[in-house]
Amino acid sequence: MQVIDLNTLENYTGCFLKIQPLFKDKKDEFKIEMQKNLAASANPYKMSLVGVKLSPNLYKCKTNSMAANILVELQHFINQEDNKDKFESCLSQELQKEAFQVAIRQKNSGLLKLMVKVYQLVNIREHLLPFVKDLQDKGHLKEVCTLATLLSLQPEFSTAELIVPLFLQDRLSLADDFLETSPSHKKEILIFIDNLIGKKITSVDLEKYNVKDLKKMRSSKQLCNIVARLLKRFTVDPSVCPHFQKHRATGGLRFLFYKYYVEKTIQKQTFCSLVDDALKEHPYLKITLMHLFIEYCDLAAALPYVAKLQLASQDIPKKIKDTMLHFPELLNQNQHQDHNLKHTQEEEMWDESSEEFYPLSIPFEKVFLIDTVDGLVKCTNDLLTSPLLGVDSEWKPTFGVGAQEQAALLQLATTTQVFLLDLISLQPVLKDCHWRPIGELFSDPQVTKLGYGIRGDFRVLDNLNAEIKKGLSSAKNVIDLDHTKGILLKEYPNIFSHSDSGLSHKGLSELVYRCFGLPLDKREQFSNWAARPLTKSQIMYAAIDARCLIDTHTYLSNHAQDLHIADWKNIKSNVIIKPEKKKKSLKQSDANQANAELKDVKMKGPNCAADIKFVCDTMVQGLAKQLRSCGIDTEVLDTGKSCDHCIKYYEREKRVVLTRGSSYTRLRKYIPAEYVYNVQSEAAKQQLVEIVVVFNIKVTLSDVFARCSKCNSDSYMCVPASVLITLSAKTYKGFWGKTVKDEWVECQGGCINLATGRSRSGVLIQVEPVPDSVLQSIEVFYICCQCGKCYWEGSHHSRIVSGRLKDIIEDDKLVNSADNRKILRQISEKEAEDEATVQAVDEPKMVTIPLSLNDSSASSDALSDTVN
Repeated sequence: MQVIDLNTLENYTGCFLKIQPLFKDKKDEFKIEMQKNLAASANPYKMSLVGVKLSPNLYKCKTNSMAANILVELQHFINQEDNKDKFESCLSQELQKEAFQVAIRQKNSGLLKLMVKVYQLVNIREHLLPFVKDLQDKGHLKEVCTLATLLSLQPEFSTAELIVPLFLQDRLSLADDFLETSPSHKKEILIFIDNLIGKKITSVDLEKYNVKDLKKMRSSKQLCNIVARLLKRFTVDPSVCPHFQKHRATGGLRFLFYKYYVEKTIQKQTFCSLVDDALKEHPYLKITLMHLFIEYCDLAAALPYVAKLQLASQDIPKKIKDTMLHFPELLNQNQHQDHNLKHTQEEEMWDESSEEFYPLSIPFEKVFLIDTVDGLVKCTNDLLTSPLLGVDSEWKPTFGVGAQEQAALLQLATTTQVFLLDLISLQPVLKDCHWRPIGELFSDPQVTKLGYGIRGDFRVLDNLNAEIKKGLSSAKNVIDLDHTKGILLKEYPNIFSHSDSGLSHKGLSELVYRCFGLPLDKREQFSNWAARPLTKSQIMYAAIDARCLIDTHTYLSNHAQDLHIADWKNIKSNVIIKPEKKKKSLKQSDANQANAELKDVKMKGPNCAADIKFVCDTMVQGLAKQLRSCGIDTEVLDTGKSCDHCIKYYEREKRVVLTRGSSYTRLRKYIPAEYVYNVQSEAAKQQLVEIVVVFNIKVTLSDVFARCSKCNSDSYMCVPASVLITLSAKTYKGFWGKTVKDEWVECQGGCINLATGRSRSGVLIQVEPVPDSVLQSIEVFYICCQCGKCYWEGSHHSRIVSGRLKDIIEDDKLVNSADNRKILRQISEKEAEDEATVQAVDEPKMVTIPLSLNDSSASSDALSDTVN
């Protein structure tokens, strides 16, 4: 194609009209002609801008459009030899403003960035600022963030007028690039969100903004998640967010109490050690600690901390003060001696229970704890001669308060030995020359490294030393058994000798179980690995975790050979993932079809509420409470538990599993269609209606509140108000195991000990949440026999029955009377109508107390006299 004179606008236009057809089918020729025309042009900038304007679908273009290619060719041309200096005078301010007007209309951010760069718009940012401010006034905050970042105009915009509105509209991600290059804005938005967490900014203060989700702005948990994400992304010092740190530290302490008192998955010494560390790092938690001991009903355990923390009188809750008066000797108790005694028992328990778990497959004498330089040098020589290494590491839990995990122990297992590198002791004394051989082990292709989720270990070990970081960055011949396990289960499930159909084990423990039929003992997983000295239990746990990798490797190698599986170490899934057109959502396709089949089964006849059993996974936890309020037997998975645990409920009790989303597809592999249902509705109340309709459940008035909404029990005690008033007036919590005189009151459905506040089965009566006004106005309370929660018949009952349950209850007439409904399934209607009596028993002394009381205070006094 002949190059023509390009000195006039008309010629620029004519040029592009001639070469435009080349772009569609002959892009290489298009690029060649572009370079020729740019070289012949008097003003390549002007020529390219004309071409951009003439490009088809300019403002709806993609990255590989004609306009984008023109700008790329211009950029290449200007960067050649001396072209930048030669044509610098051609880039006039008027031409730059013209380019800016084209740029701000672009929907493709990549093309916008390219135009800003090529036309050097940053050089006239002062002239462009009014245009950007005008965009801000019009509410185009996304475009303002982009332009302010590209033109380096961040200082011209305050956090309050640009970043805060984006955050409150839940669009903060649009400002990520803006914040990346502006440290002051990072800090200011973090401080703003932190003040929201600390309730320093009220809803009234937010009224001037167009807040998209005010509920989210009030949720400390969601705000903390945002702060954590920003701190991690921008590497800002967490100290700028004190409210965030306090909230996360408090949450971490609460989590410890939950693990110890509810889950019972950590040992006492671990609990006390982590609590001590939390108090050392966050002294303001001491008052929270006292309230947590009250909440978890262990006042006796709080007393040693009162003395240890030297709490002022005003910081000690009244209930703990009362306990101090009754048991002053606990204040001087040497808590650490108690811990050591308990710990010795725990070590003995490890040996006794070893048959239940996978044992250490080498003699314990072959496990070496390395905590000196000389020891490291000796073990390094052995490690360098081993062709196979099992790699694992341990670190102290951080609870997400901003601090990075610090590796405390590195386990390296060979075919004959296990070395435990005590990083707490070694790190201060080791030099690069000591770390270098360890780092080279990871990068040596002749040494096979085994791990489970090993990238997580690499991430933590990366902070140890530059030599370790260098070795990890170039790691070779690494096998992640977590990844390998997933592929083998899909492609060669017969390689495993044991089937974990209930999936009661997780992670590495599941893999070991599938190979050897015994799971790992994970009791020390959540442990204070930074505390020294390490306990025998911790050493055993760490050694087995590393050694089992070697054992599993040997097992898989042998079985792969028997099954003729070639190169199992580098096995890849045979499933080829191809790009597909957008499919219908799970709700609209497979789930609906399976749900339709299930409806056909369930709609054949009505099911009584008392005869059907459900289990809800974590996706529909709120539904469980709604079902229980209708008297339907419903179990629910705790937060954080995998949906796989539902399989156990189906296998053991034939419960119907209720779930949502992708969990449904997974569960259908193990549970028949008629026993798993994919809930369609979003809100819990609508979900309840959906379940009642789909399963054709008949809910009667007698079913309402027949089960405890907290624990699902259907057993209650019928207790007069006088008993609860007496319990409320005393302090019982924290005295278990002490010598007290029992005073038993026999009520319908069970007995209550007035001296301890517990039932015959040891359940603590939860009288504290009951308001005093309710205790004085209600005559009879219903106490759950399993969890101790107190229920009473109040206005909430009529509101629920005539409100959200109105269209669900099938009784012909709804009556708000206790005579017409059975809250207690084990008590007949006649027993509920009669004036019953209860007897206080003092082995063998018996005292009669009226069940229905007209004068609560008088009856309470009479009861107190009886007890005394």
